Amino acid sequence: MRALILILAMAVMGLAVSILLRVDERPDYAHRVGEVFHIGGLIADAKGGESAWYRENSSGRVAEYRVVQDPALPPFAVPFKQIQRRLMDAKGQPYEGPLGTVTYDHNVTEHGFLPLTAPDVPDALDRVWIIRAIRPDRLALSKGVGAVAAEEQSCWRIDLIDPALPEGQDTVVAWVRTDVPVYGLLKWKRGGETWEFMRGQMAGGGR
Repeated sequence: MRALILILAMAVMGLAVSILLRVDERPDYAHRVGEVFHIGGLIADAKGGESAWYRENSSGRVAEYRVVQDPALPPFAVPFKQIQRRLMDAKGQPYEGPLGTVTYDHNVTEHGFLPLTAPDVPDALDRVWIIRAIRPDRLALSKGVGAVAAEEQSCWRIDLIDPALPEGQDTVVAWVRTDVPVYGLLKWKRGGETWEFMRGQMAGGGR
């Protein structure tokens, strides 16, 4: 029995090697593949203490997302981050009431890598945005939004559909970089609003 298993294992290894050799024979294979979008570098690897501030272009409202807790979980546990979102007016004054400051658990596998736009409604459909396309892009933030506004930088553009919005108005566009704290978001457009990254703090400092 062990001999049969060994023979089968060797056959599988031989097949794998032959496939790799065929791949290696293709010229410039890696160059044709191009850049790789690393989704694990966004909210999945955020650490406790990270924060990101955003301003909405038309209203001047400000939102802060902060990782309150990044719990150490046992193997095979569902990964989550505890996020606090603070919403402020154009003068930087926090909104009163339950919607001004909300703390919620972001389930990384279920809720994806974009921020919860309705944390007061835990099962809201806009927690699950449908990805249409991901492609490399370059982005310069609006002047005066923050220190990163002065220069255009490489990023990823993600086109999505938000099922919670009316048909014809359900397009969402987001720009992300892995070195931006919390969700990795530089900018997003949704429901007639445009939010842009102002400043942030990584767990170990920077950005």
